[in-house]
Amino acid sequence: MGVSAILGFVTLGCGPEGHGEPSSEASDVGGTSSGGASPSTTTAVEPTSSSTSSATTDEPEPEPACGPPPEGVALDITVDGQVPVTLGDVRFDQACEVTKVEGDGAGGYALGFACTDEMGQPVVHTLALTLEPPGVAPVAVGEAVQLRLHNDNPFYANTFLTVRDPEGTPLLAFLSAEALPDAYTDEYWAEYYPQSDFYAPLVLDRVWPCEPTCESGPDSCPCRQRGAVDFTLADEVVRVYESNLGQLETGQLELRVPRSGAVYWQSCPMPTDTTPAWTTLLVTRQP
Repeated sequence: MGVSAILGFVTLGCGPEGHGEPSSEASDVGGTSSGGASPSTTTAVEPTSSSTSSATTDEPEPEPACGPPPEGVALDITVDGQVPVTLGDVRFDQACEVTKVEGDGAGGYALGFACTDEMGQPVVHTLALTLEPPGVAPVAVGEAVQLRLHNDNPFYANTFLTVRDPEGTPLLAFLSAEALPDAYTDEYWAEYYPQSDFYAPLVLDRVWPCEPTCESGPDSCPCRQRGAVDFTLADEVVRVYESNLGQLETGQLELRVPRSGAVYWQSCPMPTDTTPAWTTLLVTRQP
């Protein structure tokens, strides 16, 4: 699966996503952010899994949107040299200068930042992303940015991260959590999520357009519902299914939802330290 944003997730019973109950439309298991997809929503094209050709073209037919998720879209991240679950409860919003942009030779990259903390003291931060397929670093050395992290560990890591330019334009946005920002309003759970405008002006909505699929066997979670994320910026909306890439022309942003980055488990025992749904995504500016 290769998503270290959910590493350390206690995998009793159902693995990273736990279980939940199906819903015909808004089975968001915690809610979605405001400003969701409109009728103008476009859908990122699925990777093809066959070589079937039509009589008029040589183009292969795309895999159905709600078919089995394709392999090949993977994402791992470390923050300051650690996977998010080992960071503990960390929150900061700091002005920084990019000091390092270095490829890892396999399509990912490492970023270094010289920042000023909330007390006016210098501090260094690093991000490292392992990507499949390969990606392009969204920043350059010497660029001024705002680095913001909200990381909490109720039983696993809920991680929310952005890198913006001085005008607030998103350059990189990462999310790996059981729900989207501001999904819970009760006093206990609200502290584990940033406000709904954390990714503004980018709006994220978690959607479940596919029917659950169930397989018999030793798996303790036999039913799995494949999901998608609707990305909205200005008047453009792009839907990206689990294990796919997409593109927002507005802002020249690449969208990634890795394998198991939009999934809702059902019909399995639910230990208290697992969750029924999980969302992981990465948005990066394409220079």
